[in-house]
Order: sequence, then structure tokens, then C-alpha cells
Amino acid sequence: MPLHGEYVPSSVEWVSDQVAAYEATDGVEGGTFLDLPVVILTTKGATSGKLRKNPLMRVEHNGVYAVVASNGGGPEPTWYRNVKNHPLVELQDGAVKQDMVARELAGAEKDEWWARADAAYPHFPEYRATAGREIPVFVLEPVTD
Repeated sequence: MPLHGEYVPSSVEWVSDQVAAYEATDGVEGGTFLDLPVVILTTKGATSGKLRKNPLMRVEHNGVYAVVASNGGGPEPTWYRNVKNHPLVELQDGAVKQDMVARELAGAEKDEWWARADAAYPHFPEYRATAGREIPVFVLEPVTD
């Protein structure tokens, strides 16, 4: 695993509780949000360099994943800056952990992934309408040796 360092749980209690439950049970507990599947994204802090973990909606296609920096239509989530500065991340989907490289999407490729994200989580269109900003989408591809 290429991410090394001290893990600092989120100061948001429901986030840290969900991550702990997910990791303790390989997603059996804490594996959903609004009855839809989530994954755990581990990033390296842009400023602190410490490891951060967030439950995010599961958007997957042919072994490639996307993560959406929607923050419920609010300001950019803190993990967005982490991924921009350190695109090497870890993704846990159930019991499977993978080292991934993040790449921010634009244009037709972003549109394609938005369609997949909207199918996975029907609140994303609402978030885009209320955000007042362009919501970033990253594709996460497995690290190859």
C-alpha cells in the first residue's frame, strides 16, 4: 500500500463512525448511505500529510471507479484538495482495498461518468443544481506495477 502515515479520523462524528464500522466489517456495517452502497476513500492530507478517510457513493464501471466532490451541493469537500495535491489514493469496496490513481475529468468523459454517477445515486442532479459551482468528478484507476 503506497499510502503511509498517521490516520486522523474525521472530526465529523457520523463520518468517523461510518468509516470505523465499514472497516471493521468489510462494509457489512456502514456500507450504505440512504440504502445505497458506499466505498471508503483514503487520501493524504494536502497540508497535514496525514491520512484521511471518507465514505463516498459507489460509482463503478468495469473495475474503474469515480468519486464526486459534491458535498451534498455545498462547498468543495476537504478531500477534494487532498486528491488534487496527492492523486495516489486507496479505495476500499467491501473487503477489497486497491491502490488507485485519481484523475479529474472534463468534457465528454466527465459527462459519461456523470450519467453513471446519477444512476448510482439519484441525488447528484439536485446537488449540481444547487451547488453554485462546477462539481469535480475524479476517475480512480488501479495502480499498475
